[in-house]
Amino acid sequence: MPSYANELMLQELVHVLKSRSYIFFARYQGLPAADFVELRRRLERVAERTIVVKNSITRLAFKQIGIQEVNGLIKGSILLTLAGKDPHLVSKVLVEFAKGRERFELDGAYLEGHLVPLDYVKALAELPSREVLIASVVRGLNAPVSGFVRGLGQLVGSLAVCLDQIQKSKAK
Repeated sequence: MPSYANELMLQELVHVLKSRSYIFFARYQGLPAADFVELRRRLERVAERTIVVKNSITRLAFKQIGIQEVNGLIKGSILLTLAGKDPHLVSKVLVEFAKGRERFELDGAYLEGHLVPLDYVKALAELPSREVLIASVVRGLNAPVSGFVRGLGQLVGSLAVCLDQIQKSKAK
């Protein structure tokens, strides 16, 4: 019979997992405590929650919300990072943190109803930020308008030069 504490953890985890669109899986077996604290500090800026739970409770929680595909990712000491928006920021922090650390492995993610492999998470981390993407779209939309305005400016300038030449020729 499960303990009351485990039942409470399961209920809380189910509640949290239901309300998140982005779930990242990482293993941290043997990661020094100082590194773990550093990771949590980095993640608190971009992720909604970072959770360490027993694997059996994690499997049960995913089973209760109807997600069976993640069982392959739940092995060893697992860290769940949950986000409601901007998954590229979370993936960027996790991928950057994993560089040079053998005891921290990013395994994959569950993004908007789909299990994605590590390569996808790494590609997501390389994307520019939302603001940069919006700026490039606006710049692309603005380019034709800017060219049109410059063309009109040149026509007006040419007209002014022509009128000036006509006025000088009539003055002679």
